[in-house]
Amino acid sequence: MSSKNAPRTLVILGAGVGGVPLAHHVLRFTAPKVPNLRVILVSPNTHFYWNLASPRAILSEEFSDKLFLPLAPAFAQYGDKFELVHGVATSLDPDRNAVVVSLTDGGTREIAYNAVVVATGSSDAQGLPWKGLGSTAATQQALQDLRRQIDGARTIVVAGAGATGVEIAGELAVFSAAGAKDVVLVIPDALPLAPPAKPGVRDAVRAELEKRKVRIVPNTRVTAATATTTPAGSTTTLELTTKSGAMQTLVADVYLPAFGVRPNTAFAPARLLAASGQFKQTHRLRAEGYENVFIIGDAGDLEETRALYTDNQMNYVARALLALLTGGTDEAAKYKPGTAYMLGLSIGKDAGAGQAMGFKIPGWVVWYIKSRTLGTSYTADIVAGQRSMVGKMKA
Repeated sequence: MSSKNAPRTLVILGAGVGGVPLAHHVLRFTAPKVPNLRVILVSPNTHFYWNLASPRAILSEEFSDKLFLPLAPAFAQYGDKFELVHGVATSLDPDRNAVVVSLTDGGTREIAYNAVVVATGSSDAQGLPWKGLGSTAATQQALQDLRRQIDGARTIVVAGAGATGVEIAGELAVFSAAGAKDVVLVIPDALPLAPPAKPGVRDAVRAELEKRKVRIVPNTRVTAATATTTPAGSTTTLELTTKSGAMQTLVADVYLPAFGVRPNTAFAPARLLAASGQFKQTHRLRAEGYENVFIIGDAGDLEETRALYTDNQMNYVARALLALLTGGTDEAAKYKPGTAYMLGLSIGKDAGAGQAMGFKIPGWVVWYIKSRTLGTSYTADIVAGQRSMVGKMKA
C-alpha cells in the first residue's frame, strides 16, 4: 500500500464551539479528498453544551432543549469515518504522535494520530457551570442545584465585573422582577467591565443594571468566602475589601463568583505550555516545534478567550489540515489574531449593551441579536454541522 493510500487519523480533543464545527468541516470537505481519513472526536460529554446561555439557565429551563444537544446522532451520517470517544486526554506525546485517553466507562486507550487538534477549552476556576464541569450529567446537575438555591434565596451576591458577572446579575434582576430579590454585584473598579470597553459602554451597563435594582458595590473585591450550613439553610459570609483597604462583611444566601478560568491542558507536556497553563501557540496555530499539533480556542495563548476568536481559528486550522492530510504543502499565511474589540452583553432578555469597531452599539441591536435567545436559536445547526459560530459552514 502506498503512503498516499495509507490510513490517516485526525484526533480532535474537545467537543465545544471549536471541536464540533471542525469535525464536521473536515468530514464534509476534507474527507472526500482523503478517502482513507478517519476523524476521532474525544470528549467526556455525551452532549454539546451551549454555555453562553448559562446565565439564564441557572434561573429557568427555558432553553432546556437547546442548551444540551446530543453529539452522537449529529455525526451518525459519516458512518465509520467518524468515532466519538467518551473520555479525557491524560497525556499527549507529540514525538510519538499519540494521545492517551482516560475513558469515561473505565480503562485507558492510546490513540495514534497523523494530526491532533487541541480544542479542550477551559474550566471555571470556581467550579461553577459557566463552563462544562467534566460531564454532561455533572453540568446539568449543577444548573439544577443553582436553580433550586436561587429560588429560595433573598440575597444573591455576584462577584466579577466581566461579561459573565454582568450577564448573571442582569438575568437575576429581571427574573426576580427587579427588586423581589436583593441582587448585589461586587466589582473591582468604579464601573462594570474594563478597558478596552469604552467608558460610555461601561456606564451604560451600570445604568441598565441599576435600573433593574441591582446593587453595585464598586472598587471592591471578595477576599474571603465562608459557607455556613444550619437547619434553617445555607449562607455564605463574604469578606469584602475596597481599594483603600477598608473591609466589611456581607451575608449571601447564594454567592456566585464569576471570575477566573483555567485551561484544560493538564495532559500536555510542560515544555509546550506557557506560564498561563495554555499552549504556547504559534502564528500558524501549532504547538511550538510540531507541525501536526494544532491548538484552537481557550487552550492556546495567542488570543483572548472569546468564542468568536475560536471560530476564526477553527476555520484557519480546517484549511491547514486539508493541506497536511492530502500530503500537500501548507503555504497558508500566518494566522492574524483579532485586534478589534467586540462586545455584546445581554442584560436580561429585554436589554443589552455592546461595542464594535470602537463605537458603542445601540442596546436594541444587542437585544435583537443576542438577548432574546442568547444564541440558542442556532445551537442545533452548529451541532448538526450546518454552521459555526459566525455563519454557514463553507469549504
